[in-house]
Order: sequence, then structure tokens, then C-alpha cells
Amino acid sequence: MNHDRTRLGRSVELSRKNEGCVVAARWRTGAGSRGINGPDEVVIRLAEDAAPEVRERGITSAALHQLGRQVDDMVAEFHDLPSVGAYQVMVHCYIEGRLAELAQARGATAPGFESDLLAVFEDLTGRGHVDPLGVLATATRRSREALHQLLDVARLRGDHDERSA
Repeated sequence: MNHDRTRLGRSVELSRKNEGCVVAARWRTGAGSRGINGPDEVVIRLAEDAAPEVRERGITSAALHQLGRQVDDMVAEFHDLPSVGAYQVMVHCYIEGRLAELAQARGATAPGFESDLLAVFEDLTGRGHVDPLGVLATATRRSREALHQLLDVARLRGDHDERSA
């Protein structure tokens, strides 16, 4: 495992490139806990081949937000955990399965798809998903705007029952 290398006193560095920036995460500690730990050092710099507009802006808070996800991904890689991509696939499969269950429960031809969407949306929100609308839109192959309208229909009709519980 990757973290065993740090216990032997050897450093490990992982890096990612995103939005014209390079982020490197380094684990240098020789003795660490067995738990999941972040890197000892994170270095962010503009990539040598960054576009001129990126060089002009520099490292912005928006870039830092994106790079934070890259650090999370490197921590997962370092500890041999599922990556963010695997998490997204898992959430996508969950949404598809949950919508199918709800459709079967109400009868696939009966009206109520909007309330099913709302139940799944509220479930994702309750679980603390950072972008429930976005992930639901991706899973259902609908735009955010279209999905937002469908959710509003369910809320306005008040036909949402407690199926999300």
C-alpha cells in the first residue's frame, strides 16, 4: 500500500494538472497513523504550457476550488480508496436504481415521475451531496433547467409523498 512507503521514511509525491495549473501533493512523514491522512505539503503552480489568459489571471479562488478536488483524488489514490470518478459512477447507478424502484412502486405508467425525481433529489440533498441537481441531471440526461422545472412541478402539485424516506 502507498502509505506503507511513508512509514519506511520515503517520500511520495502525486500530481495533477487542471485548468492550466499543476498541483503536487507530498507525503514526507516517516511514521504516520494507520488512518487516512492528507499530504504534508501541497504545491500549486501555473503549468508551463498554461494558456495566456490563465497566466494573466494567475491562480484564482476558482482554480483553487477545482484543485481541491484534485487533492481529494490524490488522497484517495495514496490510500488506495475509490477515486472521485468511481464515486460518481456509484451515485449515478444509485439514482438510476432508485428511480426504477419508485417507478415500479407507483406503476410505471402512472403519473408521478416528477415526484420520483423530487424524492431522489431530496435523498441526495439529505445525504449531503455537493451538487444533487447536477448529478441528477446527468443521470437522467436532462439539462439542469429542465430538471429544475420538473422538480418545481412536483413541489407545486404537492404530490410528493414520503417515498424518499
